Amino acid sequence: MEEVIRYLRELLGLENAAVIAVGAEAVLVKGDISGEAVIVKYRLEKSYRHPLLDAHLRMGRTNLEARLLAKAGMLGINVPHVIYIDAQRGILVTSFIRGRRLKEVLDEGADGAMVSELLRQAGFIVAKLHTNGIIHGDLTTSNFIVCDGELWLIDFGLGFFSQRDEDRGTDIHLFYRVLESTHPLIAQQLLKYFLEGYRVAAGEEFTKRVLDRVYDIRLRGRYVSIRRKSL
Repeated sequence: MEEVIRYLRELLGLENAAVIAVGAEAVLVKGDISGEAVIVKYRLEKSYRHPLLDAHLRMGRTNLEARLLAKAGMLGINVPHVIYIDAQRGILVTSFIRGRRLKEVLDEGADGAMVSELLRQAGFIVAKLHTNGIIHGDLTTSNFIVCDGELWLIDFGLGFFSQRDEDRGTDIHLFYRVLESTHPLIAQQLLKYFLEGYRVAAGEEFTKRVLDRVYDIRLRGRYVSIRRKSL
């Protein structure tokens, strides 16, 4: 990772750089550019892929993530703003959001009124995305940041544009799975607050359509689980 930091320092003038996450596709580096705190996402080259295919995939994903962030920001959603993009190199620089992850707030047993408000905000944000054709793709409590009482959504790296209720339902289903895994005792209540916020932004008819898909997705998951146990 020292080579990555050195490369980004030389290319971007990145100071106080530190790797904060290493994923299958990208490295996240926190640092400063001209005194502003930033996050640099650097999509790594994959030697097992054909060079032309690899370049195409990294460029496409980088451009798409920037477009998703720009569209979400235009909708008035709290997301990091894009500072710099070099799609050919797989580099995306965004503002750093100072705050605490929603997961940490929930883990610490925050005040009930605060929790309900934050989950309603989360639902409202996701509904705004969904009604405007944006799928986040990685809705977890770690990708929501609490900053001065407001919720911010980060990391659109798995996101895409879609008008399909199946994709919207999958987004919510994955968030529900995260709640069940990380906060099993209060998952149902958290989802209730989330859906209250979702309905406010999306309306009852839209919400019902999406929740019907969530129900179908969960049924399919249970069926697969039962089938596996019977083999």
